[in-house]
Amino acid sequence: MKKKHRKCDTLEGVLMQVWKMLTRGVSHFNDPFHWPVLGTTGKNGISLRTVILRQFLLPERILVCHTDARADKVQEISNSEKVSWLFYHPKRKVQLRISGHAALHSDDQFADEQWSATKITSRLNYSTTEPPGPPIDQPSSGLPDFLLKKVPTLLESEKSRKNFMAIACRIDSMDWLILRTLGNRRARFDWDQNGLKATWLIP
Repeated sequence: MKKKHRKCDTLEGVLMQVWKMLTRGVSHFNDPFHWPVLGTTGKNGISLRTVILRQFLLPERILVCHTDARADKVQEISNSEKVSWLFYHPKRKVQLRISGHAALHSDDQFADEQWSATKITSRLNYSTTEPPGPPIDQPSSGLPDFLLKKVPTLLESEKSRKNFMAIACRIDSMDWLILRTLGNRRARFDWDQNGLKATWLIP
């Protein structure tokens, strides 16, 4: 048996592997776990979108991504804080489904810290003159003329702070699946006031 597969022979080993994969997903932009799918519940059903994993906090089990405060998902989370995440690593053949409760941060210390750690080029995502989503007549970035085809200065980027919001989700449950030629493996992890409950599942 390959060494990397031995890590999947115990529930503790699986959990440690997951924590490492999420941690790497934060710091490596080309890692598949850097680009998870975030699911929320809206008026028309489930809404899915790819986000960037900005931070993973242990032992709190907090996943963090950023959003434009004017985006639909902000209102959806305000109405229903229960969210889902989907991660998939094609090389390792690992799928991770996570559910938890999300909190929105806009005008607090946590949001300020997240904003301070954001690259100036990334701040362009919050600099559009209109909120995300309205129809337009032709393709456009939505950026104002003074920001077209240029990197904003630090002072210019600060004007976008009002549109920035951090989403922090505490992991309540996690479904892990690894695909193998000779048989898949699956496990589930649930946290409540009594701590962690972990079990193997039929894939």
